[in-house]
Amino acid sequence: MQPRAVTLSQFILQQERISPGATGEFTTLLHDIELAAKLINREVVRAGLVDILGYTGSENVHGEKVQKLDRFAHETIYRVLGATGQLAVMASEEDEDVIPVPVGEPVGKYVVNFDPLDGSSNINANVNIGTIFSVLPRVTREGSGTLADCLQPGQQQVCAGYVMYGSSTMLVYTTGHGVHGFTFEPSVGEFLL
Repeated sequence: MQPRAVTLSQFILQQERISPGATGEFTTLLHDIELAAKLINREVVRAGLVDILGYTGSENVHGEKVQKLDRFAHETIYRVLGATGQLAVMASEEDEDVIPVPVGEPVGKYVVNFDPLDGSSNINANVNIGTIFSVLPRVTREGSGTLADCLQPGQQQVCAGYVMYGSSTMLVYTTGHGVHGFTFEPSVGEFLL
């Protein structure tokens, strides 16, 4: 008999139950990171079939040519995480400035720094690419988050992880209590432990 598969959602909820003082805000944020990863994975898998390969015609802040899939990943993370109500601010490898929470959305107590699609120069070669993320507590007290919220030492991280897209898609993260890796099972649309 095979051991019971545990979904990422089930695992996150289990961790919330054993965490003193948990409010569900961090749980909601992790679920939204999972959703963004699923949406990006869908486009990575279909990249050769739809018009999402190649360059956008623009350059990012590092002078690199922006790939269409890179832009899609960036916009997806912004749209999904910006609407969670859990974030004060975001910062992306693709933008020179911090990314405020969209106007009209609630401002939360977390900060997410991310590289939407690391290794995007490999997209056309069908090599693994991935999303890197870091979750921090905000340090400013109110209003929209600032650069100071994003530029904190690594030991302040609440969570860090990555999603590797390829022949097998994995989401791996840590909150400082072990490293947890989940493999995406497309037939059920879930990341499984």
